[in-house]
Amino acid sequence: LSTTQAAALSAKSITGLTTAQVGVLGSANVAALSTAQVGALNSTQIGALSSAELAGLSTADVAAINTAALGGLSEANVAALSSDQAAALTTAQVATLKTTQIHALTSTQVGALSTSQVGAFSSTQVGALTTDNVAGLSTTQAAALSSKSITGLTTAQVGALGSANVAALSTAQVGALNSAQVGALSSAELAGLSTADIAAINTAALGGLSETNVATLSSDQAAALTTAQVATLKTTQIHALTSTQVGALSTSQVGAFSATQVGALTTDNVAGLSTTQIGALSTKSVTGLSTAQVGALSSTQVEALSSTQTAALTSSQIGALSTADIAVFSTDDIAAITTTALAGLSTTDIGSLSSGQLQAITTTQLQAMNTDQVAAVIAAYHAA
Repeated sequence: LSTTQAAALSAKSITGLTTAQVGVLGSANVAALSTAQVGALNSTQIGALSSAELAGLSTADVAAINTAALGGLSEANVAALSSDQAAALTTAQVATLKTTQIHALTSTQVGALSTSQVGAFSSTQVGALTTDNVAGLSTTQAAALSSKSITGLTTAQVGALGSANVAALSTAQVGALNSAQVGALSSAELAGLSTADIAAINTAALGGLSETNVATLSSDQAAALTTAQVATLKTTQIHALTSTQVGALSTSQVGAFSATQVGALTTDNVAGLSTTQIGALSTKSVTGLSTAQVGALSSTQVEALSSTQTAALTSSQIGALSTADIAVFSTDDIAAITTTALAGLSTTDIGSLSSGQLQAITTTQLQAMNTDQVAAVIAAYHAA
């Protein structure tokens, strides 16, 4: 057939071509076909096109291929498409590409895709991209991925994204990441997240952050964590926080700590808490302080405890306080110590109490004291 004869075939008659006939049409005749004729080809016929014939298709022809027929393209032929042909695919066509076809795309082809085309990818298709192709995405392409499709990224792909692309992600995209994906972020990629991005991380996904990556968060990023996020941090993550990060936490964030989380703080971090942060600890979380942590508190920090917090202290915690710490208790604090916690007061502690503190001891407390403690109270009264 001449090119004019090939071009004269009706769109209906062209559907009768066998795969063998399609294969011998030749690149010139294929190039002569109209978009209507190309659009009439079925998947078997499309699959029968040689790489030379495929190269003869114009960008308009490529865009005219029926979405159902496009599935007939072999991986080899997909890889043979020019960057212009790849860029000519409609979003509807892109959305129907098989995962094997997506995987066959070259970095040049992927680089030629528009944001609309990238935005048409499904999560399964995104997961089929090679790590090199993911690494080659431009920041605008990365930002164009839908929140749903981004969930398809494998951990290897997340690691290949790069800090620039991660920084280009929207809060909606970051919020769509799962724990495995968040855990796959490199320290450089994590550093690229804005404070708004950090706050957008799903509470369940936050658990994927390794202790190393937790420690690399900037103070601004740590301060950006929501109270809901703080409340879900693992004890290993809490233990990994640096003194700078803990110092950047707001009273609301500190107030979100559970007793178990408070117990996971390093003694240095406990010693570094500001008086306002100390005052923000819930009465329940205060009970999580270990004796080592209590011992690390300064008298200034102890003085910042409210009587309600003091009332939550156990006998072991009271016993871990120094005499100097006990000395800064207000009269309300003294009166708030529970009868069971009183057992932690040493006779030395009692002997150092001021007259005001001694007078604050209630009858109920006095009755709960052992004989040595009562004797110490009497001696302290006489000394005062």
